[in-house]
Amino acid sequence: MEDQPTRIWTLVREGHEMTCAVTLVTYGIEMTLAHDGEPVVTRVFETGEEALAWAEKKRSDREAAGWTTPSA
Repeated sequence: MEDQPTRIWTLVREGHEMTCAVTLVTYGIEMTLAHDGEPVVTRVFETGEEALAWAEKKRSDREAAGWTTPSA
């Protein structure tokens, strides 16, 4: 069972974009962080709770480093 990635969040800073996407895969829940569209970190979790907690921590870390939510 391979799913299409779903973007959870997007942050921007100085003309660059950081995204976090989730994909359901046969071996778990795959989370991918990408910088300007290029994957930089991929991690697999057993539960959705673990995956979402990890994604929220990564978002929080980046916001602390000056990344912001893009304007609509």
